[in-house]
Order: sequence, then C-alpha cells, then structure tokens
Amino acid sequence: MTPARIAIWTLSIGAVVLILLILGGSEGAQQKVGWATLLFLIFSLNSLPGLLLIQRRPRLVHFGATALALSVATYFVLLDSLFAHGWFEVHTAVGILLLLAVVAGQASMLLAFGRDEDSPLVNATLAGSLVVLALVVVLGIVSITGTHIGDRVYGTLAVLYLLGALLPPFLRWEQAEQT
Repeated sequence: MTPARIAIWTLSIGAVVLILLILGGSEGAQQKVGWATLLFLIFSLNSLPGLLLIQRRPRLVHFGATALALSVATYFVLLDSLFAHGWFEVHTAVGILLLLAVVAGQASMLLAFGRDEDSPLVNATLAGSLVVLALVVVLGIVSITGTHIGDRVYGTLAVLYLLGALLPPFLRWEQAEQT
C-alpha cells in the first residue's frame, strides 16, 4: 500500500469516526469535534505558506518544512489539550509553540513571495518584515514567560509588519511602470 493510499484511508476512517461521534455522542463530544475542526482549518491555513515556500523556493525547503512541522505540532498539542482537559490549557511551552507556528507561517509567506529578480528595495522591505517577525518572537516569548510588553509595542510591530508585507507588490508595480 502506497503512502498516498494510507493517507486516503486514514482520512476517510477518521471522517467516519467523527461523524459517528457527532451523531451518537454527547453535546460535549460534538463541541470537541467542532473545535477540532476549527483548529484544523486554522492550522491548515497556517501551514500552507510552508508548503508554498517548499514549492517556490527549493533552497529554503528546510525553513518551509519547519514551518509546516510547527503548524502540525501545534494543532496536535492544542487538540490533545482540548480532549484531555475539555478546553485549551495553554501553558508557557504551548504558548511559545503557538507563537512560533504562527510566525513561521508568516515568515514562510514572505519568503515564498520573494522573487530572484526583486530589487534591493523590495528585498530590504521583505528583510525588514522578517526582522519585525523576529522581534515579535523574542518579545512574545518574554511576554509569555511573565514580563508584560505594552500594547503599543505590539501595535507598532503589527503596523510595521503589515507595511512590509503589503509594500512589495506595489514596489514591483512601480518599478514595472518605470521601465
């Protein structure tokens, strides 16, 4: 049996089990299935940039694979917490894992949309966004472990990240208009 066939059967059997839980289970079981589905949607979306990075920039395959692995690991850790405790008990390690998964997904997206022919300005903008994400990780870990970081700091970093993530297409457009 091929790995693809094993994945198809595993997903199909898992779907049947979930449907049986929904139809025959208690309201609590139904809610857990709903939360598990929501988590799957969130973390599958978060893992897509890692896959895209692997496809578009093969020399960054290790980073894309790491982002993908972090997203999958976070899904299962949160899912385990949901089923074990009935809700998400986010301890320090889980919070850090969640932060790393989200930031790795965003960094993968930025790297996947970079182009070899990008100008130095576009590359600098993307690099600036990656620096902001690194700061978010460092400050997020400091915050998760107990030191309060002000909302103004996070707000400023969020705006800088969004600017750096949204500017490259417009910078490329402007450069195309000039040629």
